[in-house]
Amino acid sequence: MSAAERIYAASISEGEAGSRLAYGLAKRIENEILSRNLPPGGLLGSLRELSQRYAAGRSVTREAFGLLERRGLGRMRPGPCGGFILEKPRAEAIGEELADYFRSTGVTLPQLMDAREAVDAMAARFAAAARPLDSELARMDASSAPEGLSGHLSARLAIARLAAQPILVLFVECLNRLTVDFRRAGHPVPHASRQFRGEMHRALRAGDAEAAATAARQAHAGLAAWLVDRHPPRAMATPPASRTSRDRSLSAVIASKLAAEIVALSRAGARLGSESDLCERFNVSRLTLRQAIRRLQDCGLVECRRGRGNGLLVRDRRAAGAIRLMLAYLIGEKTDPLVAGTILFQINCVVPALAVSRADAEERRDLEAALARVESCDPFDRCDLLNLVQCVSRLAESPIIDLFSRCLAAYEARFRDSLAERLPASAQANYFRLIRRLLKRLPMASVADVERAKLDSAALMLDMSYTRPI
Repeated sequence: MSAAERIYAASISEGEAGSRLAYGLAKRIENEILSRNLPPGGLLGSLRELSQRYAAGRSVTREAFGLLERRGLGRMRPGPCGGFILEKPRAEAIGEELADYFRSTGVTLPQLMDAREAVDAMAARFAAAARPLDSELARMDASSAPEGLSGHLSARLAIARLAAQPILVLFVECLNRLTVDFRRAGHPVPHASRQFRGEMHRALRAGDAEAAATAARQAHAGLAAWLVDRHPPRAMATPPASRTSRDRSLSAVIASKLAAEIVALSRAGARLGSESDLCERFNVSRLTLRQAIRRLQDCGLVECRRGRGNGLLVRDRRAAGAIRLMLAYLIGEKTDPLVAGTILFQINCVVPALAVSRADAEERRDLEAALARVESCDPFDRCDLLNLVQCVSRLAESPIIDLFSRCLAAYEARFRDSLAERLPASAQANYFRLIRRLLKRLPMASVADVERAKLDSAALMLDMSYTRPI
């Protein structure tokens, strides 16, 4: 297995063994959509044609296209002139489902603010580099005119759109929905949002990336005034359904009802019933029920176990389904893998500082050991570097950044033409020195100490994102 394949496998699971053929075929079709630059609205072919083209049985082909349909990459049009019609996944729909996933895992306000700090500053840098036109800035001002939290969030979404990187729009859509969950009731409306828009407008017009990032960081500090740290309900705002607005098939409706039941149960291992029980309860055929179950399997909500007393079981929420949705979005937007890699560096700008400041003594020893293992080899295996980066990510305790990063790493590994198996120690020497330098600063006793460490970390990670040493 190549380094790229190992990185991809470490970032995403391809699902249940029983669905391996369909998942594999769905992956092949996604690869074809990107490699052939197939446009939305195009007809990929009828079920019979596609089954012959991919040398797969009709049931496997139908299941594979059901997975792609759920991810928003298209829809199956029935009829003699029908077939699979390609579509672009919608950022709003996927952003809501990502927010649902984080809600179900119990994401906290500090974890949300970690992600907001990284994503909003990154979007501001990209927007400044894009040098938006005055007409675009005027539209941004109009869309973010309301005062209060809604205007604040609208401004962030407008900046992400100006950044001309669709994945940032998806990230901000997700974070905005989570931010509303922590809204402070009855809080007076401050006037900081108007000042933020003015500073951001000037920075974007001048193309000053650092000034734009500074304005974003100042606005981030003010955002806490609208929010309160509490535990939102561990439930999904909307049950999973198709990523396309047209699709409200019976299987999607059944999937929605089962998802609502899963949220109510909120217990891994709970039994939803056998296939025959569920067919009888919903008065549907086995084919329709299985299509609904595959939707739930794809987003990691359920697993099927054969045998007496088993059936459809609730599983622990896993990240693989959310990552597959983001991958489909990146594929639909024809994202450049190198750009995904650049965003991966930037979204992790402050993660090393967070990891070192939050780790206990035993965790720091584990980090030092992982660092020493990589440093002792020249050249070192790329996957050893991945293990070190994942260790840093775990210690940072920022699950939103971690999930976004896993998606970006998987996408780059899957679609980048060449990925070296081994790297010279010099390629990551600055990163290694950063970790060592942060460890020597311990303990970071005050907020000011942590902020200085974050600035040091961000400066290096930003430089690496531009030079791309790997």
